[in-house]
Amino acid sequence: MNIQKETLLFSIIVPVYNVEDYLPQCLDSILCQTFSDFELILVNDGSTDSSLEICKQYVQKFPKIIMIEKENGGLSDARNTGLKTAKGEYVIFTDSDDYWQGKKVLEDLNNLISKTNPDIILHEESRFFAENDVNCKYNQRFIKNKSGKFEDEVLHLVYYDLYVASAWDKVIKRSILIENQLYFPLGRKSEDIEWCGKLMHYLKTFSIYSKSFYVYRQARQGSITTTVSAKHIEDVYEMVKEGLEAQETTVETLNKAIENYWACNYVVILKDFYVLSPKTQKQIWDDLISWKYLLKKGRNIKVDKVMKFYKFLSFKTLIFFLNGYRLKRGLNKKRRASK
Repeated sequence: MNIQKETLLFSIIVPVYNVEDYLPQCLDSILCQTFSDFELILVNDGSTDSSLEICKQYVQKFPKIIMIEKENGGLSDARNTGLKTAKGEYVIFTDSDDYWQGKKVLEDLNNLISKTNPDIILHEESRFFAENDVNCKYNQRFIKNKSGKFEDEVLHLVYYDLYVASAWDKVIKRSILIENQLYFPLGRKSEDIEWCGKLMHYLKTFSIYSKSFYVYRQARQGSITTTVSAKHIEDVYEMVKEGLEAQETTVETLNKAIENYWACNYVVILKDFYVLSPKTQKQIWDDLISWKYLLKKGRNIKVDKVMKFYKFLSFKTLIFFLNGYRLKRGLNKKRRASK
């Protein structure tokens, strides 16, 4: 049964940019939901293919859709535009080349909200490489408490990758985002890292939704997440630096979890270090050295994996090793996606 309230329960925000081959599947997977108390906000970010025409066709068929047309300003700007338009109690961000599995996702989320009224609902994604190659890590099995105070479980949520630097694996109370001006940073790549880091400071309660309904495409040609540029890593460096220097909260466990979160993203810089120019490598080297304390077992499962090798390698050799791992993993993704 739908909750009767003056505002909508869900605002689903979908930025759209040159995704004509994937957009119908994305929209159909949302519009087929059994639960009807939602709005679907499409933000066309200056698409140059037929994405805009596809959006217009769907708008004519479905009154739930609100379409916004704007000049290209990037993913952050498109999400912010949608967020400022949203009226739902909860906000869900979905990338337009991804899609949902199941028709009862919103119905299940509504039931979960009715029971726990959380500030945030976390869910794990399914990773799509090919039609016959979709998998989920399902780390939530390691989390004892699936709902409650965020500060009580946050160390485990960060450690087991339930709280990570992605906007699309979270269902968030819109009031928290608006009241705290939690908009996505403009002009930065990997913007989710900064946004998710700041969001941690304002969450009081959480719940975990057990189904991995969100299908995240891997190694899609043309995707902004497929190719890592120097700009990406320069921005990650700036975000980690700002995050580590930010004012601490009054809750010690939360402060530790936030530091662990930034440790995960410090590893991203090390892994992609050789994407940077020699000049930039030299400029940030002293900071990377000073942040070596972040390489500590128990912070996060990915950091733990790095620590297995750091025990036997010098810091410089570790970076070289991680870059080799990055290249191998990238090739493996492309191989799986091409099947």
